Amino acid sequence: MDFDISFAEAMLRRGAGLLEAAGADAAAADADPFAVLARLLAAAAATDAPLVVLSEGGSHPALFEEAARRSAEPPAARLAGLAATRQGERATMYEFDGSGPLTGNRIVAALLRPEDRPDLLHVYIAVGRLRGGEAQITVAPALLRFDAAALGRTLELLGDAVSRSANAAAAALAHASAILPMDGQGEGGMPAALLDLYWHALTLASVRASSAKAAPNLIPSPPRGEG
Repeated sequence: MDFDISFAEAMLRRGAGLLEAAGADAAAADADPFAVLARLLAAAAATDAPLVVLSEGGSHPALFEEAARRSAEPPAARLAGLAATRQGERATMYEFDGSGPLTGNRIVAALLRPEDRPDLLHVYIAVGRLRGGEAQITVAPALLRFDAAALGRTLELLGDAVSRSANAAAAALAHASAILPMDGQGEGGMPAALLDLYWHALTLASVRASSAKAAPNLIPSPPRGEG
């Protein structure tokens, strides 16, 4: 693996190059979901710098350790934390190693706010590897829209039923989320390999939000490229 540059940074560099491209290169990028995502992230970095990039193995191990612990819990146990997810920044990126069938891959989870609301997030997942400093995708990226406030309202309506019924918990999550096609993709479901990664990404955001609320200096927002 290439350790001179992170997978997230390679994505941002590619996106920056695409923002500067014109003509055929730009047209080709519009048909490539990974290029669309890279360009979107580079635009966010350019307009809302510094872009927050938090990496597993970086300076915030407690964040990733707690998220891993919560991700191992049943969905019903995680719902309250997910409902409390808030993101102050327009864009945040989390980078971590793949596991199971994705071992050997690097994962980038990008959480972007499509509106001014801190509780409404577009979650993108990119799975790939670095080759010669270039990001190479092994699983096509996809997009999940997540409304934390809607999840909170649903939990209030369902009450204790969520903790007693896995179906109720799944229904609450389904009501608060939607799979959206990216530019360059047709309509369709999300690849099975990505489903757990989306909930892990939102768990990371949930842990970060709760930690910041409990101890504002515990997990500061690092500048782009650090974490």
